[in-house]
Amino acid sequence: MKSYSSNLFGAQALIFILMILSTLKIEAFDIDRFDQNNAFVLGKDLVAMQYGMQLLEAKNVSADELIIGIHGGNSEGYEWIYPFWQLNKESNQVFFYRWNDKRCANANNVELMNHIDSLINNYSSVKRIKILSHSYGGTHLLYSLDLIEESIANKNQNLKIEIHFIASLLSPPLLLRLGCQFKTDFKNDYSMDIYNWKTIQEIDGAFRNYRKDPQEISISSASQTRLPETYNGRKLGHNWSISWVADQISKSN
Repeated sequence: MKSYSSNLFGAQALIFILMILSTLKIEAFDIDRFDQNNAFVLGKDLVAMQYGMQLLEAKNVSADELIIGIHGGNSEGYEWIYPFWQLNKESNQVFFYRWNDKRCANANNVELMNHIDSLINNYSSVKRIKILSHSYGGTHLLYSLDLIEESIANKNQNLKIEIHFIASLLSPPLLLRLGCQFKTDFKNDYSMDIYNWKTIQEIDGAFRNYRKDPQEISISSASQTRLPETYNGRKLGHNWSISWVADQISKSN
């Protein structure tokens, strides 16, 4: 009995140590570690993070801009590494919002709004927030727009908020729409700047089999941009879309 108890204790201790080491690895995530070759490795660390708003670099309380990325369903993380690295500057802070993409995207939207509200309270110098969403993450952001505007945008008229839908599922198919009770009507105009970056449906592996392009949106004030066929010599499909958009945003700054 003593030997069994000792072995059990040793196994439990080892598991505990491994859990601590794993946590330390995730907490030490730094987007500046990207070296053009380790996107898949860093991507695994990214999606292993706990649900919530995760800072991807050393904290800079004087940052005047916040970058927030919202992943899509079953994300492998790698598709966000280059975009985050490209958009990162000394004057901003980069965050990854982990959410439960196994649930309907119109559930728990208040959590996203509360996290953004908390960031504004913690970064007193912030003047601009750019929220980038991809795929099913765009659906989650779409159903958070009213909450964000009501709770944040209208409280601080000096704070500029940009919403970027990238290859996003904004017009879900009927079965998903019925199953999650997704609405189809949205406001025509928001105080936030809204950009809808759409891939060419026929070459987007996630959307090419849809009867209609699910990236269309009924918000008339949104800026609509169709992405090109190629990017850096590659087909510009679903996941590369974030990198292309990050380049465009970086050029416009």
